[in-house]
Amino acid sequence: MHLLTRSGERIELTPLPTHVAEAGDTRALRIEVAADLNRDPVSTGALVARASRGFFDLGRREGMRAAAPMAKGPPPVTFRDESSGALRVVYREIALRFQARTPPATRRQILATAGFVVRRRNPFVRDQVVVFHPGRKYGGEALLEIANRWTALDEVVFATPNFVSQYWRQALPKIPAAQWHLRNKGTGGAVKGEDVDAPGAWKVTRGKRSVVVAVLDDGVDVDHPNLRSRIWKNPDAGAPDRIGRDFFVPDDDAGHYDPRPKNFRYPYDQMSGNDIHGTPCAGVVAAAGRNGGAVGIAPGCRLLPVKIFHGDDLAADERVADAIRYAARHAAILSCSWSGGFSNDLQQALADIAADGRGGLGTVALFAAGNEYGSPVGYPARDANAIAVGASTDQAKLADYSNVGRQIAFVAPSSGGVRGIYTTDVAYPNRGFNVGKVAAGGTDGLHTNDFGGTSSATPLAAGVAALVLSVRPDLTAAQVRAALELSCERIGTGYDAAGHSDRFGRGRIDAARAIAAARAM
Repeated sequence: MHLLTRSGERIELTPLPTHVAEAGDTRALRIEVAADLNRDPVSTGALVARASRGFFDLGRREGMRAAAPMAKGPPPVTFRDESSGALRVVYREIALRFQARTPPATRRQILATAGFVVRRRNPFVRDQVVVFHPGRKYGGEALLEIANRWTALDEVVFATPNFVSQYWRQALPKIPAAQWHLRNKGTGGAVKGEDVDAPGAWKVTRGKRSVVVAVLDDGVDVDHPNLRSRIWKNPDAGAPDRIGRDFFVPDDDAGHYDPRPKNFRYPYDQMSGNDIHGTPCAGVVAAAGRNGGAVGIAPGCRLLPVKIFHGDDLAADERVADAIRYAARHAAILSCSWSGGFSNDLQQALADIAADGRGGLGTVALFAAGNEYGSPVGYPARDANAIAVGASTDQAKLADYSNVGRQIAFVAPSSGGVRGIYTTDVAYPNRGFNVGKVAAGGTDGLHTNDFGGTSSATPLAAGVAALVLSVRPDLTAAQVRAALELSCERIGTGYDAAGHSDRFGRGRIDAARAIAAARAM
């Protein structure tokens, strides 16, 4: 089977038989998935079960002795996205956007052909809705066919089963380091000058508070002593989102307006099950450098925490797309150190913010290329409205894990050579990559020297983009991208006549040169 994109491309999806059954005497509902142990995660059944409890209200719920009786109609269906390997689960709903010119009567007629009605309207996009069949008639395969049929209509921008999907916060190679990525003195076997030239950039600007970078991830420790002064505060004193939002949970959830890390599971210094990825990303952008702690490349700018993940649990595409739209309302730049399978809704969200963000100038969206040691470039990094960031090392080489392909815009310094990246860590006691060890970044646990991957390269590039907009806030997103690309320092080989390499893009990003290029535009 396949998912049809707006451009007519087919994304191949393989259904994994999903079964809902009552378990023993408790009559609790159990979710079972026939996964391929050679391809799918070992925890596929658990991931789908948690998603079914959280998003579809199926199965045993925390704090209750048993779940509600088994619902009528087809069960959820799990698909494997063959291009990325991501799990995608769908149950009853389709998300679609009508063309703005489509009359209301025509919209109702299109939905009526399959017996669908509107369940809710998108709070960010007037013409986008989530629809369902009141009689619970359709299973996952049928929903996919209906969505594809609607996508082909001239009156529809896109339609997609309202997937709950697997996303990957990019894995983190662990290599001890200091902040060589800002100024590399060439010690310990590193190549001198293999950095982003922060001192040169800071002679012009350390960033302006008016420039906001949104970090979309598993949460940011907004109370961290090296971050709290850099957290965005909503200028609307009456708004409930004072410091950001958590889009993983529903809008009416008590934690929706709290973007802090929330999920922790032993061992607490490992990515799996822990919300410890977003805080280091935020520090790479704009850590304040207080009391000898880490400093971000743009310490004068502000950070908007937008939480979209809870540990490794599957996330709703609809919510991730809306998080992107929300972030673009308040931030000029989006830093996204994660990847997943293709989504029509995410693709449209990136198109939305490219056209409408920053009052029509366009929001700058940077995504990690991925750490899969090859190709292709991950999604959404390879989207036309995203900037794909790869990783280089302190030895002027491509990090061996960094994905490659024609969509790579440039690389930024990260782990993989002699040293990795020193940045902020979750400050909660005994939580984070550093649980209080000198060798991991200090006994106070406030910083880690184990960060890296394209996860770290991406916020570093986002911070450089923030410096560019600090000196030229009038630039379009395309002009910001041009300033970043055209000022890169070429490292390695394999560049074509146009100056692009599938491995390095335009080369290694340079903050001082990017600022100079922007000022000259």
